Amino acid sequence: MVARPRTRSLGALLTLLALSAIACGELTPPAAYSPTTSSTVPVEPDQIAATADPAEAEPVPAIEEFVPTAEPGYVPSLLVSADVPVFAVDGLESLPLAGSLEGLEATRVHDDLVGGVVVQEPDGSIVYRRAQGQNELLDASGTDLLDVGFWDGSPRAFVKSAPGRVDWIQLVTETPGEHERRTHVELDGGEEIVAFSASGDIQAVIVQDDRCGEMRFYGSDGQRLPLQGPPAPPCTFPDRPSFGAVALSPDGGAVAYTIVTYRDDGTEQVTELEARELLVDNGPFFSRRIGEDLDVVNSLTFDGERVAYVRTSNSEDGEQPIKSVTMLDLTAGSSELVVDLLASTDVFSVAFTRVPIDLVP
Repeated sequence: MVARPRTRSLGALLTLLALSAIACGELTPPAAYSPTTSSTVPVEPDQIAATADPAEAEPVPAIEEFVPTAEPGYVPSLLVSADVPVFAVDGLESLPLAGSLEGLEATRVHDDLVGGVVVQEPDGSIVYRRAQGQNELLDASGTDLLDVGFWDGSPRAFVKSAPGRVDWIQLVTETPGEHERRTHVELDGGEEIVAFSASGDIQAVIVQDDRCGEMRFYGSDGQRLPLQGPPAPPCTFPDRPSFGAVALSPDGGAVAYTIVTYRDDGTEQVTELEARELLVDNGPFFSRRIGEDLDVVNSLTFDGERVAYVRTSNSEDGEQPIKSVTMLDLTAGSSELVVDLLASTDVFSVAFTRVPIDLVP
């Protein structure tokens, strides 16, 4: 079985929760998977065909672009945001709780690739917790933190400022408190953003429309990229997205995502997890069911070898939903980890980090 190398253009990842390992069913081996060694970056924006059908666009050359990465041998970790301070889990074996990040409370956390983190606090504020220096408020208007990307030598936080619009906010600035902000992607009327993931200067976006939507890829200028994403699955329930969650690998060479089918009443029936390369069209190298009737997967993260996700298990009788966090090793045929949530009763999101976090209290 071919193991996918840990990050390259986009680095590795960071700190997490406590896990317990359990055996699971057989995983589809990634026989079609080959390592990706470069970041897909357009040489010039006008070389990307601005078309609704990426299959008609000309292939884009791949060039190298600097993105911070961890030292060789660094083992990525998983940040879990819950109704207790954010906590971290490391490795693939059962470990004691690694501890919270200085009491940090957040509904979403993403590393900034230079030692700090960007967080969405419980009141909705988006705050940049720098590795060195004062914390900085990025947004207090109720936007949603989506992810953090990196290009032109700077990390940028992506926020959803409207149902169909994404802005980026430059994090590293010469003047503290003055962060450039621009609209990055604005969808057509009636289209909404369901899920978003960033890796370097590439973004994967799941779009919902009056049918079942699609998965798209965008670049540093907000242009569509003709990458080899998955074909749209059958539309089982109009107005419900066929793709539910998405996560790019840190090097931007592969993508993990969920495919959702629905019951006649529009509730989730089955959720499948797949992963595939973006620069070749060999189909998925991993495929497995991860959600049964009424299960909802609403947060997904991918470190290039492992996938972690939050699953909400609902019941027909209206009892309190049960939330769980699971980690799957896509290169080890039976390795599944269930995170021990300890005293937590609610979980909001998970995110692998890409370089070690070095926050100063």
